[in-house]
Amino acid sequence: MALNVVKCICHDRSFEEIKEYAKEQGLSTIEELREERFCSCGCRMCTPYVELVLKTGETVFEPGAFYKRKDDSK
Repeated sequence: MALNVVKCICHDRSFEEIKEYAKEQGLSTIEELREERFCSCGCRMCTPYVELVLKTGETVFEPGAFYKRKDDSK
């Protein structure tokens, strides 16, 4: 059983926390969150998931969810 992806590891912030911060600060892009040094500034492995958080509001993902959804939209 695979574990779900639920946070930015480098900043130890849950996607729920990232979602709330972005909403409170009026941020809508990963670049804006990086400028704030809030998430996705280290290894950036969370980048596609944070983009999904901002796009969909979801905060829990199966590993590879971003890539699976990208393939489904073709």
